[in-house]
Amino acid sequence: PAQVRSFQVPPFAMAGRWQQLGATAWDVLRKDSWRFVKAAAFFYYVHEHVVELAYTKGPSMRPTFNERGDVVLVEHISRNTYSLKPGDVVISVCPVESHKMICKRLLALEGQSVKVQGAASARPGCSTATTKTLEEGDVVPKGHVWLQGDNYHNSTDSRHYGPIPYSLLRGKVFYKIWPLSEAGPVKSTAPA
Repeated sequence: PAQVRSFQVPPFAMAGRWQQLGATAWDVLRKDSWRFVKAAAFFYYVHEHVVELAYTKGPSMRPTFNERGDVVLVEHISRNTYSLKPGDVVISVCPVESHKMICKRLLALEGQSVKVQGAASARPGCSTATTKTLEEGDVVPKGHVWLQGDNYHNSTDSRHYGPIPYSLLRGKVFYKIWPLSEAGPVKSTAPA
């Protein structure tokens, strides 16, 4: 009969191999996690300071955006370099509900006269800030902007809560990417 021999690895040889595998796994994990941290920092920087995706929904910006929702690109460079101008569509933190974002058209910058478009009407469920709402011809105070929705009859905007601090602006909406049938640049002038 044939003899079967089993090959046994001495314990000290296995320990060295496991140590070698452990060191290799640690090196890979350390290098990959550093790459992950660098990639995460890069994407965070791009999202906060260059460009981001945003989803707009609601009736206040009709006909520029659909009530059911659109996906848009928002650039932050114009906001950070103070190069926004009247007519630009912007994303801002809501001045009365800070956990929400709003999408409106910038109508006046600090020091400019307000050209109120459409009369403000009482909106159910709309809480207003303590800031005085400006009247036609009043000047926007320093450090503030005047925002209004394109759908004047169905928009809660500066006509309700007054001028908005510039620091609440996130960026300028420059391109609609969804729905694909309407994809293209966002015009920086109020619709007629």
